[in-house]
Amino acid sequence: MKIQMSLLAVAIAFSSHAMADGNNSDLDQIGFNNQAEIAQTPRDGGNNNSNHRSDVEQTGVYNKTSVYQSGVTSTVRINQLGGGNKTTAEQYGSTERGFIDQVGALNTANLHQKSFKNTARISQSGYRNLSNSSQGDSGPNSSGKHNVLSVTQEGGFNVSTATQSGSYERARVAQAGLMHDSDILQDGENNRASVSQEGRFHNSTVTQTGTNSQALVVQTGSRIDSTVTQSGNEQRARVIQGGSSHDSLVTQSGSANTALVTQSDMLQYSDISQSGSENLAVNTQSGYFNLAIVEQTGTNSDSLITQTGLNDHARVQQSGSGQRSDILQQAGGFMSFAANRAHVVQTGAANTSSVTQTGGGNIANVMQY
Repeated sequence: MKIQMSLLAVAIAFSSHAMADGNNSDLDQIGFNNQAEIAQTPRDGGNNNSNHRSDVEQTGVYNKTSVYQSGVTSTVRINQLGGGNKTTAEQYGSTERGFIDQVGALNTANLHQKSFKNTARISQSGYRNLSNSSQGDSGPNSSGKHNVLSVTQEGGFNVSTATQSGSYERARVAQAGLMHDSDILQDGENNRASVSQEGRFHNSTVTQTGTNSQALVVQTGSRIDSTVTQSGNEQRARVIQGGSSHDSLVTQSGSANTALVTQSDMLQYSDISQSGSENLAVNTQSGYFNLAIVEQTGTNSDSLITQTGLNDHARVQQSGSGQRSDILQQAGGFMSFAANRAHVVQTGAANTSSVTQTGGGNIANVMQY
């Protein structure tokens, strides 16, 4: 066991508790009123062959760090620069790691890792960023293992919440700009989620409770919302949003469904619901005030909606199997400001519908049984 401390200026309030099995704590505090608490536990009362290590480095004023480690081969490194940054790291179980780096002021990072080979990396820069990350599961029937998490936030007032309690999960959140909110929940097996937000005032929620699903969300611009909910197996969702004031909803159950959403310009709304298997929905929206809704409950059906105009509405409802719907709505000529309307309903098998609307004020209703 080794504890080393170097204090310059008036860094105060450091406490440490360690009980052997290769514990190593190296603390450097420079500035004023920095605080650190470290507890690395036990040889006799916990897991054997523990190889703890804790490196804390704080520069500035009123930074606070709390580290607690128990288990096998844990590592925590915390670097804080600036003032008023707060970090809490708790590692209970097996091959845990850590790494938290905060630069700026009033950033808060909370990391909880409970069991098995978890790895986390959190980096926050700027002002008042908040990260809450929890990986693994505790208890006799622990299901948390091989989780990987990486959170990077720059700018100010960004919030990231990530919870992983399944097996072989991966999550990555990168936020740059101001006032973004990202929430990732993974409670299944081998799910992957990646969220990237740039600009300001974005919201992203990804919930994965099935198996082998993937979700990618990329948001640039301002005031954009995305919600992806995946259950079942082998789901794929990709949401790319740029511009301003968009809303995208993707809900997937069943198996092997794919949803692709691309939104640009301003005030687009997309809602894709898939509950069958091997369905494909592609919503591409540019222009202004467009709405696209897709409901797929059958098998192996395709829906393509492309909107490039103003105030166009498209809705597709597919059940059965082997359906295909293609809707194109675009501006052109006089009356382009008037709304186009297209509604397609397909049941049975192997129905095909193609609707093209150019200009404004066009109405199409297709129903095939």
